[in-house]
Amino acid sequence: MSDNQVPLPPSRSAHGGHNPYNQGGGGHPYEYYGAPGVHGSQPSSVHSFAPPDPYVDDPYQGYSSSTRSVDRRLGEVNPDEIADDGDDVLHHPMPSKRNSMLSSAQTSDRGQRGAAGVAGAAAGGGVIGGLLSSNANATGGGGSGYDLAEGAQEKPGRFRGSDGHFTKKCRLTIIAIVAVFIAGAIVAAVLGSMAANGRLGGGGNKSGSNSGSGDSADQDTNKNGDLDINSAEIKKLMSNTKLHKVFPGMDYTPINSQYPDCMHNPPSQNNITRDVAVLSKLTNKIRLYGTDCNQTQMVLHAIDRLNLKNDVKVWLGVWQDGNKTTNARQLSQMWDILDEYGGDQFEGLIVANEILFREEMAITELGTLLSGVRTNLTSRKINLPVATSDLGDDWTQALADESDYIMANIHPFFSGTAAEDAAAWTMNFWKTRDGPLWKSDSKKNIISETGWPSGGGTNCGGATSCAKGSVAGVSQMNQFMKDWICPALNNGTQYFWFSAFDEPWKIRFNEKGKEWEDKWGLMDVNRNLKDGLEIPDCGGKTV
Repeated sequence: MSDNQVPLPPSRSAHGGHNPYNQGGGGHPYEYYGAPGVHGSQPSSVHSFAPPDPYVDDPYQGYSSSTRSVDRRLGEVNPDEIADDGDDVLHHPMPSKRNSMLSSAQTSDRGQRGAAGVAGAAAGGGVIGGLLSSNANATGGGGSGYDLAEGAQEKPGRFRGSDGHFTKKCRLTIIAIVAVFIAGAIVAAVLGSMAANGRLGGGGNKSGSNSGSGDSADQDTNKNGDLDINSAEIKKLMSNTKLHKVFPGMDYTPINSQYPDCMHNPPSQNNITRDVAVLSKLTNKIRLYGTDCNQTQMVLHAIDRLNLKNDVKVWLGVWQDGNKTTNARQLSQMWDILDEYGGDQFEGLIVANEILFREEMAITELGTLLSGVRTNLTSRKINLPVATSDLGDDWTQALADESDYIMANIHPFFSGTAAEDAAAWTMNFWKTRDGPLWKSDSKKNIISETGWPSGGGTNCGGATSCAKGSVAGVSQMNQFMKDWICPALNNGTQYFWFSAFDEPWKIRFNEKGKEWEDKWGLMDVNRNLKDGLEIPDCGGKTV
């Protein structure tokens, strides 16, 4: 299909808004990628199927591939008006909901923790709570629905002494019952987690690496050491002949790099090294989204251990949103990284992602931020470009003037375009909508996100139903890749593919009939190429 046969992508400005809590209403045909802005501090549970909380200090909600069914007016909340932004994790009143109830269920691999385990623990806790409540009631506590013996008794029951209190034998019986429920909850949680991660009955990592072992970060290191280019499993990962270095860039978020949860369950250096080993067979540029949880340092360490300093560069991502505490932390960590490593290992800085779409900054404020970063880079004698990324439909001349690169997120899947037309649609959108803003140096014009999910339903764009639409599936991924990757490699189109690996923690963004949020990877959580997926080899040509 030629460019002039592809209709121009619809504009969000021509359509109404959304219910901010995903409870209905129409959608913008091209509100294709992202999630609610973040403002508060308590993260949503990764196990929850409810819509994400728009007021949490979880930076990575901001680039979930949701259909953006959220009212941008949520960005009008001023976090400075909140008495306590709760960003001090050491004094947070409640633990992160994303963490498993049992520390033994925490893992360093990409697989989501077992919902069955959590449910088992919760059930056990509910019964225990009932018993304890009843006991407290019998010994003089406040009234409760569990107190089935209201009023005075004519004579002591067989479980009570003459004074109306439980007998010693009864108390011991209750303690024994409580102990049994606790043990059952622990077993249910552990087994549920193991089953969910494929570690029962021959499941697990098909590739044979230890990434699916369920070890914590420390356990992984203690068992395998600090993996490097000579490690057997690294050699196996890097010898996969089905991987081809045909992607100009790859979007990447290490597992367990969401703050503040990483304070309790940190990312694994070895898992990041495994990831980078695989990424190096696909691309020579890795794009990160934030600086939390030492993720940038760990990616750089992996590059060093794999002897890839001359082959792989990093786009250093700096998350920004409406929370000033988050913004200051991210920027401070960026400067710490640059002070330690200098600029040689970086391709550039990407400060903020889709912050204009979320209306958490105005262009003038963002421009001031980018300018300030450039000034501080100059004072450090570091020469790196400073850019920002946003929706393809949100780029304007004013934004282009502030950013050293044009970086537009363009996802044909969320336009409702059929897979066979997706490549032409994407190129047409890129040329017609953002082309007038392009820099004279073509290398500075980048589609900063594009991809296709491997399953989860059909997207009809702004329509409630459609005859074809964008179907999530492996064959559709293959179609888009076949039509896009090699032509882009031949004509010099710069883009970052989203993404290399599935991200199960994004399951919380799924909706009924739209279960694609966690399925954008070329590979599954254990770095196995998805069944039936074929990455084009472009006749042996590489980036």
